[in-house]
Amino acid sequence: MDPVYRPGVIPEPPELSDGQVLLRSWTYCDLPCVEEASRDPVIPTGTTVPSPFSEQAGLAFLERQWQRSASGEGLSLAITEAGTDTAVGLVCLLHRQQPGVVGVGFWTVESRRRRGFARRGVSLLSRWALGLSAVARLEALVEPDNEGSIRVLEGAGFRREGLLQAYLDIHATRADALLYSLIGEDVDPSPR
Repeated sequence: MDPVYRPGVIPEPPELSDGQVLLRSWTYCDLPCVEEASRDPVIPTGTTVPSPFSEQAGLAFLERQWQRSASGEGLSLAITEAGTDTAVGLVCLLHRQQPGVVGVGFWTVESRRRRGFARRGVSLLSRWALGLSAVARLEALVEPDNEGSIRVLEGAGFRREGLLQAYLDIHATRADALLYSLIGEDVDPSPR
């Protein structure tokens, strides 16, 4: 049954796992993941991951993730290795201005890339979100040269719709973005 959906609020999902990846709320034990992400040359530029890292800044990042749900901004979950519960990345849903449209964001720490964690996390959360009656469309924006994120989105079933020129504002610089989308009719009910 569809969880109760209130406009502006994405409910906390039930446990989402495919046996290799488990999506869960962030905990204070996930600071090592945030610290590794803060050293990445790209992750902090397009996210709220602190750089440089400090324990205080890392804790503030975790608290912001919890606040996304409480404030109605969206939902942020840790992507974890199912067997160890070690956080290796983030996947989030963020409301767009258009009703029924939700943005998808994600990252994986460098030491865990190319193992399918991001693709599996995006697939799990996307399929769950499209099961909510108020979510009709998921969107993701990615810079054209970000081949890893493009592979993640295409592997999770997202379709490329077009190029948005000078769309992203990254540290006072304009950058192009590819627009990817996923709707319920495009989804195979089983995660890839």
